[in-house]
Amino acid sequence: MIEEKRIYVVVAGTIQGWRNARVVLQPAGRQIAQACHVVSKLRIRPAQLDAMDRLERDLGLPDFEPVTTIILQARDTAELFHVKCLASKKKLNPVTFYDNNSEYGPGEYATAIAFYATKMQTVFICDYLPMWGAK
Repeated sequence: MIEEKRIYVVVAGTIQGWRNARVVLQPAGRQIAQACHVVSKLRIRPAQLDAMDRLERDLGLPDFEPVTTIILQARDTAELFHVKCLASKKKLNPVTFYDNNSEYGPGEYATAIAFYATKMQTVFICDYLPMWGAK
């Protein structure tokens, strides 16, 4: 049996600004927004790659294909980067969403990552993270 790929999203509960050593607690609504942004960024890649084929065939937009999405909670930016490094080593091609909210200080800060993976591929990468909102 072939295991289906899912989208795994990891959002940071706090953002550490390395320029000003500030720690910003991410409100729930902002965390959900960051998850939405990074999933959009991840999903547009395949659509862009085969857009030319589809455009030539029917001049329409690519069909939307639902994919189960799992949102996980990282404690902070450091854990977010740790998971990103592990996913990169396994060639899961994680994408990162960077936000420039004034609360973080000047610049852009990584707030969420996403990647396609099977459940088996997440072992030792993000399988230890709690589901977002679980206490």
